[in-house]
Amino acid sequence: MNMFYKVILSSAAAALVALTGCGGGGGGSVAGIGGIGGTGVQVAGVGIGTTTGFGSVIINDVRKFTIDAETKILRDGSEITEAELELDGKGFATRVEIGTDVSSDFTSGTAVTIAVDNNVKGPVTAINPLTVLGQSVVATADTVLAGLTSVTDLAVTDGLEVSGFSDSNNVIQATRIQRKAGGIPVWKLTGRVSNVAPGSFDIGTQSVQLNGVVPRDCGSGLVNGDLVEVKAAQDPAFVAGNPLVTITDVECQLPGLGVPANAEGTVLRAGVEGLITTITSPNDFVVGGQRVQTAVGASFEGGTPEDIVLGAKLEAEGELDSSTGVLTAEKIKFRETRVRIEAPVNVPGGGLGSSFTIMDIIPVNTISLTEDDDGLVNGSGPAGNIQVEVRGFVDSSGTVFANEVRERGSADPTDVRLRGPATDSCDPLAGDNELAILDVIVDTGDPGTLFSDPSGQLPDNIALCNLVSTGTAVQVENGTFSSAPARIDNAGRIEIED
Repeated sequence: MNMFYKVILSSAAAALVALTGCGGGGGGSVAGIGGIGGTGVQVAGVGIGTTTGFGSVIINDVRKFTIDAETKILRDGSEITEAELELDGKGFATRVEIGTDVSSDFTSGTAVTIAVDNNVKGPVTAINPLTVLGQSVVATADTVLAGLTSVTDLAVTDGLEVSGFSDSNNVIQATRIQRKAGGIPVWKLTGRVSNVAPGSFDIGTQSVQLNGVVPRDCGSGLVNGDLVEVKAAQDPAFVAGNPLVTITDVECQLPGLGVPANAEGTVLRAGVEGLITTITSPNDFVVGGQRVQTAVGASFEGGTPEDIVLGAKLEAEGELDSSTGVLTAEKIKFRETRVRIEAPVNVPGGGLGSSFTIMDIIPVNTISLTEDDDGLVNGSGPAGNIQVEVRGFVDSSGTVFANEVRERGSADPTDVRLRGPATDSCDPLAGDNELAILDVIVDTGDPGTLFSDPSGQLPDNIALCNLVSTGTAVQVENGTFSSAPARIDNAGRIEIED
């Protein structure tokens, strides 16, 4: 169950469009991705996603766009060749604009423009948690690493380029991290500004001193909340915690997809990948600065409307209306395997960035992106053994990251829930009724348990187990948890997730 969404190319395109749309489209910038318009070729599709392959450009594994002699390719705003694009490698947050041959399902067409970009380029300013120029960076087992084998190899002052998707606090969930052993001549910082004052502002915890540089494309002037891209000359004297003073350029950007100046018509095929930053309802939310409304009958892959939570990473694919700026999504695909766990836990405390164990054997990592409205992690909420719900995702190494940690009342081991990837299958015909989810044993042979898959009810546990293999997303509801070994019995329902 891949937790984040079918909008891949749409997403990529949308994101690209978003990144491109600074200042009103066509040559501006959108959400950290450099402007790429101005080729004169009409654009019928736009999106933002993650580059996962080449031989053309492949976004989120399923969208393959042809590169021809007319395709314009940019890396951090500078034009590069197709060979250089492939040499740079996978993992970049990428914006694409697709021509009039774009397919109706947004999986093919000719790329008019491709922009691969980094959110931040500069020195490591802290290790735990990892920060670059004062911006928190979250790396998982799925983050592409270049120039290093592990983020544990990093040291303060190492030069890093980080590409990925940011939340409303400018915490970056990294899709790619590259260490630059030779240094980085031009530093870059992208994010929402705060503490705007004459001649200065902050992005995250990094103070920026303008020193006479006038921000561009900011209307009547820079204000708190504006999304900007900052460029600065490398500063050998820079020390973590000091203001950034070698600024050469500040440009305001449009959040979301934006609309290229050479768009064909007012409705474009589009998609956007990113983190959910605002939720009005499960059908109306903001992803990577782009407002998304789900269409009636929209399909969900890798999750359900219940998984629309702050910090969740997904792709939304559909149609972008240039008159309203709203993406009407026909498909929502979660870009990571979703996890949901509800069980008794001794309140963890420890603060964001700490970890705790639920169901005896499942380590849960909290990160800067984790929502902790009930104060369970920061220590301001209830104490003792209570029922806790964790919503989040699991990376390819099996590590669970929490998007949200909530209090759910008194501890009750007779009413637990577990959703995640199967780590062991079952075969009732061979006498094996037990499967495992995140290594917690689940007995499928108890009387009274109901079974289902996305198509509806299943007749028995034999039908269920025939559908389960390692990695299959499975959910258990209303079961009884016990320890030594960790297991769930007497489940009310066990279902295969889409």
